[in-house]
Amino acid sequence: MKILIVDDQGYNRDLLRFILEDQGHICYEASSGEAAVTEFSDNEDIDIILMDVNMPVMNGIEATQKISEIKGPRSITIIFVTALDDSDILIKCLNAGGDDFVPKPVNESILLSKINAHARNIENYKQLLEVHNTLEMHNKNIRREHEIVENIFRNSLSRTTVTCDNVVSYSSPMSMFNGDVTLSAPSPSGGQYFLLGDFTGHGLSAAIGSLPVMSIFFDNTAKQASVSALALEINNQLYRILPMGMFFCAAIGHLDKSGTQLTVWSGGMNDALLLAPDGNTITALPGAHMPLGILRPEEFDDSAQLHQLQVGSTLFFYTDGVDEAQNKQDEQFGDDRVRDTILASKNTYIPDIISAVKAFTGDELQDDDISIIQVHCSPCVHREKNTGQIVDIAAELHAIESFPWQLLITLESIDMQRSDIVNQLVAFLGTIQGVDLHQDKLFSIVSELFSNALEHGVLNLDSSIKSTAEGFEEYYRCREQRLQEISDKQIHIALRYVHDTPNRVELDITDSGQGFDFNRVLTLQEDTEALHGRGIGLLQTLCSKLEYSEGGSKVTAHYEFIE
Repeated sequence: MKILIVDDQGYNRDLLRFILEDQGHICYEASSGEAAVTEFSDNEDIDIILMDVNMPVMNGIEATQKISEIKGPRSITIIFVTALDDSDILIKCLNAGGDDFVPKPVNESILLSKINAHARNIENYKQLLEVHNTLEMHNKNIRREHEIVENIFRNSLSRTTVTCDNVVSYSSPMSMFNGDVTLSAPSPSGGQYFLLGDFTGHGLSAAIGSLPVMSIFFDNTAKQASVSALALEINNQLYRILPMGMFFCAAIGHLDKSGTQLTVWSGGMNDALLLAPDGNTITALPGAHMPLGILRPEEFDDSAQLHQLQVGSTLFFYTDGVDEAQNKQDEQFGDDRVRDTILASKNTYIPDIISAVKAFTGDELQDDDISIIQVHCSPCVHREKNTGQIVDIAAELHAIESFPWQLLITLESIDMQRSDIVNQLVAFLGTIQGVDLHQDKLFSIVSELFSNALEHGVLNLDSSIKSTAEGFEEYYRCREQRLQEISDKQIHIALRYVHDTPNRVELDITDSGQGFDFNRVLTLQEDTEALHGRGIGLLQTLCSKLEYSEGGSKVTAHYEFIE
């Protein structure tokens, strides 16, 4: 220990120094209170002060007060060495900052015992201080890293300068970082994209997966990519990078410019809720897919659902942090309470849902991220974020003016095994100037037509296998097996761009399979609970003409470029 001996009598200082140095301590001396303050200020290594009380100019009590004022975070033990036994004086010594007393004349054993006791406390304090400093540095580094990560997330989310009145989102993370993802971006055609997702887990480990999702979302929505293409690319990227056991439940949607047509892909999410314009009826829109990041690209089903909606309808998408919120009795909030809250609300839907969840859970801590997206079905209104001024998103797109052309393609068995056929076909269509307005719908048309020709024509697969959730796995297992075994099969594709009023794209797809009962499939459209058979209904909605011939082996579809 490094000990400062303060006494105006030299022989007292000599005695104490002899005792202490014999035990290996390092001693400093001061002959007055004023000198003691100076020595303490100049020497940061002093651990213990042995302070006399009665000294001229500045006594020990005054010196102790000064030292207490200037010591800051330093740990210093002050032991008064005094012959005084006046209780009032002793109280003043303690109040001034003293820690202990040693009576005069000094008993060597008592002095050393007290020095050793305080030395142990000082060493413990130094160890705690070292741990504290290490933790403080660690926390400083963590805060810096969090600031960097937050900046990256903030910049990633600020890719668009436009908001949409039709889409409102809310997100409340359980911790600093959010495993839920809420994204929204305008489409070049004047509609609005949105994404609501929930990664496995919480905090930074869950949130880090949202970075590639945000990049893919904003890059593709700027190009009017289809919802199916978005889902496919996100799945493929997450499948490559996510660890085993981690996945991404998500609903990806696009509301068209009129606000009456919704294209949505949903995997692993709660049923979306559709509130009728009168505010009295709620219909569930179930998802039909597995979460993203689980299936290999060749297994992934990117088919989206197309819903024709009434103006004035409102859609709600929410993560399981809402319906699975628990109260003290471990009872969950549940979907029924979500529905009841929406029906009872007076157009303040999201605040009312959040208030209802908080009232239900009481003072229980939030145990999951909570996110909600509300979509109002009406003509899309976009605004500048900074000014709130209404903007026409589609104003800068060029009119569709391209020379007429025709492309004939014959796909052999080996070509059909490629997973990028549809993307290549849509890329050909992308050469039409202004096709950006319609690329998502064209992708859905080409994807559905080609899938029907390949799976039901060439591979002779029956969609009824997909009548159960287990059947989906069996269906795609058979698809992969038969795809590897096919030979001497062909699919003929004719793509034509026709100048007319309006201009249109015509597609003829003919397969070498046995065909299928087209009329029987049409009857499935009436079964809203069926897990399959909805594709032709989607095509009928999108195409101005849809005709099957040659026993179902040939299909002709026309798509008109009407804004």
